[in-house]
Amino acid sequence: MRDAFQIWVDAVCEQVRFQPDRKGIARELRVHYEDHVRDLLRLGRDPALAEERALEAMGNAQEVGRALDNVHKPWLGWLWEASRALALALTVLALVTLLWTAGLDSLVERTIAELTWEEPPAPAARVELEHGTLYAAPGDVTQEPGGRTRAEIRLWLQMRDPLGTDPYYGIKNWFFTYRDEHGELSVQETDPLTRTAAASRYWRNTGVTRTGWTRHSQTVELVLDGPPRWAEVSYPLSGQDWALRVEWEAES
Repeated sequence: MRDAFQIWVDAVCEQVRFQPDRKGIARELRVHYEDHVRDLLRLGRDPALAEERALEAMGNAQEVGRALDNVHKPWLGWLWEASRALALALTVLALVTLLWTAGLDSLVERTIAELTWEEPPAPAARVELEHGTLYAAPGDVTQEPGGRTRAEIRLWLQMRDPLGTDPYYGIKNWFFTYRDEHGELSVQETDPLTRTAAASRYWRNTGVTRTGWTRHSQTVELVLDGPPRWAEVSYPLSGQDWALRVEWEAES
């Protein structure tokens, strides 16, 4: 009777003009048929007789097929297929537009930064922030004419949330507060009239920044009056009381 049922299903589906729906219709008819067979078996019917009675109850194949064809009209089916294709095309267009406006170069740079990430050194100071972990370690030290010293602080930020694609997320921004044994390191100020920079101890970003999807790194440059011993990085506006201390090895 299984073969007879398949013949019946094929006859039903031949009446349905919208062919993409035929597979789904056949699946639904089989589920209905097998449910009916199980019900008859629970009533104690012989398996062969249960299949025969269940098939008879399904009705005339041509009549069932014509009724289903009225529901699955070809023009409705093709309209549905066209709407799906249009939705897919609009989705692709939206993604292309997003990539274009966001900047393909930026997406590539973020991916490269993620793939070429270098772990912070083991001795690096670290602090657990709300959305990630911040590391700090001393970098290169160079002597400048006039007795001033440039000392680098290297920073790494590992975000726990991949949606936080920017280091500003969770720690407000990269503009932390820096201090050494002499006190706060103030940003160098420029006289608006003369456009000259006042002589002061200051820090600045060097431009060495790598921004990935969840991993970011930056180098900050301190300009000091003498050789560095230690410096602390903090961010008072974060609402958390923390400071990362970096120490340079003393010259022998």
